[in-house]
Amino acid sequence: MSLTERQRQILESIIKDYVSTAEPVGSRAMVRKHGLSISAATVRNEMADLEEMGYLEQPHTSAGRIPSEQGFRYYVDYMMESVIPSDAEIDLLHQALDDRIQEWNDVVQRVGHFLSQVTNYASFIIVPSIKLSQFHDLQIIPIQEGQAIVLVVTDIGIILHRRITIPTSMTADELKKVGNLFNRALRGKRLLEVKRSDLMMLRDEIKSRRQVIEKTLEAIDTLLDHSQDDRVVITGALNIIKEPEFKDLDKLRKVLTIFEEDGQLKDIVPDQIGEQVGIRIGKENKLDDIKGMSLVFAGYKTGGEMGKMGVIGPVRMEYWKAAGTVESVSRIIDELLSKRGLK
Repeated sequence: MSLTERQRQILESIIKDYVSTAEPVGSRAMVRKHGLSISAATVRNEMADLEEMGYLEQPHTSAGRIPSEQGFRYYVDYMMESVIPSDAEIDLLHQALDDRIQEWNDVVQRVGHFLSQVTNYASFIIVPSIKLSQFHDLQIIPIQEGQAIVLVVTDIGIILHRRITIPTSMTADELKKVGNLFNRALRGKRLLEVKRSDLMMLRDEIKSRRQVIEKTLEAIDTLLDHSQDDRVVITGALNIIKEPEFKDLDKLRKVLTIFEEDGQLKDIVPDQIGEQVGIRIGKENKLDDIKGMSLVFAGYKTGGEMGKMGVIGPVRMEYWKAAGTVESVSRIIDELLSKRGLK
């Protein structure tokens, strides 16, 4: 149902005030705050009409109105202008994602922190399974006497670095030779295609280097064991506690349970997702425990797979800021991965 320009102005004013204060909005207060050129009585009549159309609700008889989920949806679909992060905030993100970062895990952690910090909601990033990643290179780098770092590099960047123990007598050249053994056996293979038999052949190849090979095999085994499932990274979950909607401990417990269980959060975000920002408001979410919350999300491509990212917060959300932030970060990640040839 279309609204008049006056009704749209009133609906937007109520949404902005309610998001800011978490309190119902009265007609007199609205006229004073927004300098409307109409009387409080006219505003009350328009508010009553908006309530009848389903865009506003009146929580108490004598109170003002609050936006309904339908009202938020109308605003998001037909009125909202996204607000992107400031230049200073974008500069901070670029600094966090500078060229010195080589590991995808670091990118994920820093992006999640930025989303949560700028929006003041919980952020989530769903990292695609790395099962389709192609083994590119393995290096074993000595760091101190008796210890080295195993670096496994795929076509989406460094995805594993693990410290291992080595014989104190082993030189950097010998470690390089061991690394070359792995590279000859595994280079060009998809991680999903690497079989334990491939690794066993390496173990038997050079008995004198058995300890280092054993430790390196353990590191790769860990990688293979964790490469099958999408990974969920949640940042800023405690931001939820600050929202008045979640002073109810039972409601808060349900939300925090969702954050603890990766499978539930994966189910909340739509399977079919593109790089355009999507928004689900309250009861539009399919899980009962999250029907009192909203999601703002977008996709990003890495290694030929589609990952997902976004923020989760109360229905009383700054959708304009959340949408602009998610859209900007999605674009920056896209540029970063393209620059590094990781898309």
